[in-house]
Amino acid sequence: MKKRFVQKGRRTAPGRQERQRDVILCILMVAFLSGAVLGGVLESKSGTEAYILRFLQENTKASMTPAFWREAWIVLRWPVGVLLLAVLPCAILTIPGLFFLRGFLLAYGITAVSLGTGTAGVACAALVFGPACLLTVPVLFVLGVSGLLRKGEYRGLTVEQGGLCLGVLALCILLDQAVVPSALTQFLSLVS
Repeated sequence: MKKRFVQKGRRTAPGRQERQRDVILCILMVAFLSGAVLGGVLESKSGTEAYILRFLQENTKASMTPAFWREAWIVLRWPVGVLLLAVLPCAILTIPGLFFLRGFLLAYGITAVSLGTGTAGVACAALVFGPACLLTVPVLFVLGVSGLLRKGEYRGLTVEQGGLCLGVLALCILLDQAVVPSALTQFLSLVS
């Protein structure tokens, strides 16, 4: 049973744009997940997780709130990278490569924090990487799909999508500045 869409008063089958969007989304998901799997496996084999707990415990004594511009760079670098790579002629290769790298580094960090903090590692990793995973990764996918669709006849990112992405990224910066440091400090003081 095929889905039918109403377009200018007539019924049509799903268009080429929707199929193209779905293919691009699958390519980006495979790149991101393969990077995440490789990052998790490599970190679990490297044994550097002992340094993470010591680093986090030493930093609970000092203020863990990062500078605003540093935090803005941490949150915005991946979306800005996708937007810059989208204008290049080889975006079909570079954007999935960026997604692979993002998945790799995110999984590497999550695995290091999870293994380095013992039994409470999953909760600690959720505090450290929570906003980055829950808020910025979906924005990255929206921008990546829109950036790759821009190459065809579909125009890509709309003003509403861009505003929503910018609002979500601003919320992530706010959470990383106001909520995450105090929550992480309290959590590490309970665990220690």
